[in-house]
Amino acid sequence: MAEKTGGATTRRGVLASLAENGLQTLLMAVAAAVTGSVALRSQVAAAAADVAVQVFLLIGVLSSARPRDEEHPLGYGRERFFWSYLAALGIFVGGAGFALEGAISSALHPSLPHHFAVAYVTLAASTALDALALETGLRPLRRQARRRRIPLHALLRRSTDPAAATVVIGGATGVIGGLLALAGIALSQQTASSAPDTVASALIGLMLLAASAFLLHTNRELLSGRGVPLAMLRDMRALVAAQPDVVDVPDLFAVVVGPASLIVNGDITFGDALDVPAVERAIMAAAAALRERWPSIDYVYLTPVPHARVSRGGPWFRPAGSAAA
Repeated sequence: MAEKTGGATTRRGVLASLAENGLQTLLMAVAAAVTGSVALRSQVAAAAADVAVQVFLLIGVLSSARPRDEEHPLGYGRERFFWSYLAALGIFVGGAGFALEGAISSALHPSLPHHFAVAYVTLAASTALDALALETGLRPLRRQARRRRIPLHALLRRSTDPAAATVVIGGATGVIGGLLALAGIALSQQTASSAPDTVASALIGLMLLAASAFLLHTNRELLSGRGVPLAMLRDMRALVAAQPDVVDVPDLFAVVVGPASLIVNGDITFGDALDVPAVERAIMAAAAALRERWPSIDYVYLTPVPHARVSRGGPWFRPAGSAAA
C-alpha cells in the first residue's frame, strides 16, 4: 500500500511528462511526414495519446487533492481513479488503435520509408526523452519499494496511485516503442523492404494494447472499491487483537478510498467487565496503533459488539442489493 508521500512528486512528474510529450509529438510528427515510416507514425500516435493521457492525469491529480466536505465525507481521492481510467482509454483508442490500423494499412499498401537519417535522429532523441521521463517516474517508486522491502513490479501492481503508475508505464512503452521503431526502420533500410517497418508498428500497437489493458484493470478495481492484500489484512487484525482488553476481532476489512488512503472498518469484542469509557479508550488505542503502523489509513471505524455477533455473514449483516426490512 502506498505511503503518505508523493502527492507533489506525482504532480511534478505529470507536468514534466506533459511538457516533454508535447514537444516530442511535434518533432516526431514532422519526422514521420518526411520519412513515411509507419512505425514512426505509430510512435507519433502513441506520443499524441500520451499528451491526452497527461492532461487527464493532471486533472485527476488536482481534483483529487480537494479537501473532504459534507457531500464527500471521505474526500475526493477516487477522482484520480476516474481520470486515470479515462487516460487508460486514451492509450487504448489513440495509441494502440492508430498503430494497429497503420500496420494493417501498410501491409495492404506497402511503402518503403526514406530519409532514414531523419528517422534515426528523431527516434534516438525521443527515446532518450522517454528514458528520462521513465527514470523520473521510477525514482520515488523505487524508494517506496525499498522501504517496504517488496519488488518494484509488486508495488506497481498494488499501487493506489494510478497516476504514478501511468506515468511509469507510459515512459516504459515510449522507450520500448522507440527501440522497436528504430529496429524496424533499420531492417527496412538493410533489406529494402517495408515489412520490418510494418511489423514494428504492429508490435508497438500490441504493446500499447497490453499497457492499456493493465491500466484499465487496475483503475476498474480501484473505482469498484478494492480492498487490501490478505496478508496486510491479517496483520491489521492481529494488531487490533493484540491490544489490551480486546477479546476478539470477529470482522475487519479495509478499502481503498483514494491515493494512499484507506478506510478500516470492523467489529471488536471486549471483556464483560469493561465499562463504556474503558471501551472507548481501547478503541482509540487500536485506531492509533493501526495508523502508526500504516500511515495510509485515514479513517478507522471500530464497533464494540457482543460475543454473539460474528462477521459480515452473521445475522447483523445485510448483503448489498437486498431489500431493507
